[in-house]
Amino acid sequence: MAAMTCQVTSSRLVCVPSAALLAFRGLRTTPCALKNIRAGVPKATIHRNKPLTYEEAQAPYKIGVTKSWNSWHSANLKGEGFDARAAERTFDDILIRKFIKGTWPGLFASEVIVKRRHNLVVVAGLVFQQMTARKQYFLMGYSEEMLSYLLKCPVKLEIQTVQERSDVIFKKI
Repeated sequence: MAAMTCQVTSSRLVCVPSAALLAFRGLRTTPCALKNIRAGVPKATIHRNKPLTYEEAQAPYKIGVTKSWNSWHSANLKGEGFDARAAERTFDDILIRKFIKGTWPGLFASEVIVKRRHNLVVVAGLVFQQMTARKQYFLMGYSEEMLSYLLKCPVKLEIQTVQERSDVIFKKI
């Protein structure tokens, strides 16, 4: 029994599935596996040797309780009405994070925090002390100027330095 019936018409090939094939088609589902319900919680290791920062150690449902947001702006507040720039702010935050990660390669010990205060954009985070102070101040000035030019508003970097990776480890799992 053929699964498909094909006919050649004027310069076209038309294939139609057989009735037996159409009878067995349907939506196939599998039972839900309840083992993957903790998407944002890191998996514990056997020897408890995986280091986590404070932000990584917090569960996703604790955002706004014990863990803060990585982006602060008032675009999504209730009662503010429709704001056409809300999507642009999200895109700007992604641009800022990618620019900082590229300009400071491997030097950020924490997540990049973006805060908006009126027209001022404040970028905060922890940086390793792997370079001289002169290079660090140059990168700060360069980042502030380039981001100010790209975003068309003043940008300020609030950088704190840590000596090594073990200074930002909150716990091991």
